[in-house]
Amino acid sequence: MIRKRVILPTLATMMFIVVLFSQSVMAQARLPDIVVKYPDLIIHNAKIITIDDHAYNSNPGSIVQAMSVRDGKVLTLGSNNQVLALRGPNTRVMDMKGKTVLPGFVNNHHHPQGSMEDIAREMFDLPGALVGFYINLVVAPTADETLAKVAQAVGMLHDRVDVDPTAWIGIELLPDGETFPDLGSVSFLMTAPKEEDAPIGTDELSEIIPENPAVLMSGANLHIGDKDPGVWYHVTKAENGDPVIEELFTFEF
Repeated sequence: MIRKRVILPTLATMMFIVVLFSQSVMAQARLPDIVVKYPDLIIHNAKIITIDDHAYNSNPGSIVQAMSVRDGKVLTLGSNNQVLALRGPNTRVMDMKGKTVLPGFVNNHHHPQGSMEDIAREMFDLPGALVGFYINLVVAPTADETLAKVAQAVGMLHDRVDVDPTAWIGIELLPDGETFPDLGSVSFLMTAPKEEDAPIGTDELSEIIPENPAVLMSGANLHIGDKDPGVWYHVTKAENGDPVIEELFTFEF
């Protein structure tokens, strides 16, 4: 009798544990993916601009502290505690230390210096000059030769001038009258359905100008649009914000 009293409770306890384990497995199978599958990436301690207000206005939408990502897609947005609670053993965690995070923007046609820029400068009281170094260059017969020409011109600028890393470097590509007879044909050097297919894209420009903010364009919209090609100019800012243009030296390719 004593043995039965010991065995029966033990068997009952084991059966109870098995039932609980089975129920736990079944419950886990019914849990949503957000709990079963951990995020690949968590960004926290940030100011994440969600743009969840899709109306055409200046409202940036909700601003949250943290975001989780799985399979290249945003999984959750919320507070640091809410999102960090989803962290798994292999989740990459990035502390942004208060920095701002913006969504990706797709801009398939942009005039960084033109009439819209003038309107924006007037609306937001921005300076009228982007301080930096600017040159007009006539394109070469091919994209590779044009890139070599740009690289040589930029190299000569660095050889002769102490270029601050915050200064803009602006290069205006002009038609040669033959292979590229007009500005429209010059624009095709920087145009393709996919950016990586363009003869001259941002990757190529970044290799030549890795540190400074830079713009490579066709059309007469830079500060020196009316100046002779092949001359480097230094643009500074007057007290009223207007550009002050100083001729530096002539580049010969």
